[in-house]
Amino acid sequence: MENIVEKSVRVGSAGYYVNREHLVITKPEAGNVADITEQAIAAGKVLKGRNIVLYALAALMDDEENPGQQRLAPNATLINEGVIEIHMHDIVDAYKAQVKATPDDPNGTYRFVKCFAMAAGKDSTIINEGIIRIYFDQEKDLETAVYGETLLAGENSTVINNGTIELLGNGSFDTQTRVIALPVNNVTIINNGKINVDVEKASTVRVLATTGIGGTIANYGSIRINSTGRIMTIARFANTHLINAGDIDIVSRAHFIVNKVSFLYQSYPLACAFYEHSLPNTQLVPPLVNKGTVKIHLEGSEASTPKAVAFGIYSEMVGKEEHIHRMENTGSITVSKSGPYDFLVAEVGVNAQSAKDFPYHVEIGEWHTEARNFTETKDLFVCNSGIFDFAHTRLTLTGDNAVPDVKAESLVYQRDEAMQRGDTFQVLNADKLVITK
Repeated sequence: MENIVEKSVRVGSAGYYVNREHLVITKPEAGNVADITEQAIAAGKVLKGRNIVLYALAALMDDEENPGQQRLAPNATLINEGVIEIHMHDIVDAYKAQVKATPDDPNGTYRFVKCFAMAAGKDSTIINEGIIRIYFDQEKDLETAVYGETLLAGENSTVINNGTIELLGNGSFDTQTRVIALPVNNVTIINNGKINVDVEKASTVRVLATTGIGGTIANYGSIRINSTGRIMTIARFANTHLINAGDIDIVSRAHFIVNKVSFLYQSYPLACAFYEHSLPNTQLVPPLVNKGTVKIHLEGSEASTPKAVAFGIYSEMVGKEEHIHRMENTGSITVSKSGPYDFLVAEVGVNAQSAKDFPYHVEIGEWHTEARNFTETKDLFVCNSGIFDFAHTRLTLTGDNAVPDVKAESLVYQRDEAMQRGDTFQVLNADKLVITK
């Protein structure tokens, strides 16, 4: 019979641990819970918040600045070769009265109820070779901010999934689900395994992401998502290297959710494989590269509103950008839709949810796509504001569809409302576009 252990594992600074047990963590009790004040980079700001965390395997140390609390310990190496399961129901039920109703609520103690499957501080290494499952089994209509973090580490860390990670359950619209999402600088994130996010209700989903600068994120495995809200699968905020050479399959059950987080702006539903939300960059921006397979379906409803969107790559600028953003797809990107509205879907979206005119230079490199009448479908490259450059574009058209002569201008669609309000739109070097069939 499999050995099930219901107690968390804690190591300290420079700690090393290999889990080969079946850890099942459900009860918020001494030894399973950390009271922790965390600092993170989000939306270009450095944020601090006190959270209550149910953890399975973590490198922790006492927080000298906050007696009775803990913080993530540095220089740790954590490896999972067994099974880790976390259930959120009991900790949410135990602490829901102590969670702030809003970020500035003076009557609450904690900003979020959280979980860590595996977590450590800066300069650490975290590797999953086994199975990790997080069950968001709290009351699904409860308005308590829940933040599920699977693998977490501090700056200058490496986090790798070679096994299986599953995020499951009913969730709630106050749930934020994270697989490997590190809000710090200079991290390496690699998925070689299988990731499955199947959560009925969530406000946001991030799978492989950083909100810091620098580092690398690569997917060589498989990622499956079936959820709601804003789905941002491989995501960066600045000059992180991004590549997908695996499989990404997303079903977005798009649902408009009222934002309650003060430092974030109100957004409509979004699903994308690559997500780039940038302030003007001070350094060169590495290209976004897809060499794998991306499939996204926007499954809309009345709750989606007509403004729900889905893109293979979505990039939005929140200031005047001087650097070139390069995008390349030698794999495949397929985006489809269903529902009561004519939703906007495309292989690439630029500033498509922005109400401000912040155009920046987008250079399309080699791009493979199915042949079709792009003037009619308007689903290859779309924008509100944008400058699309075809100086180095080699467009390879696949399939047997007969299409008229393809011109660079027909590949890009500026949304009608953006055109009417005068948003900047340009197509550069149209004469240098190379097309192969």
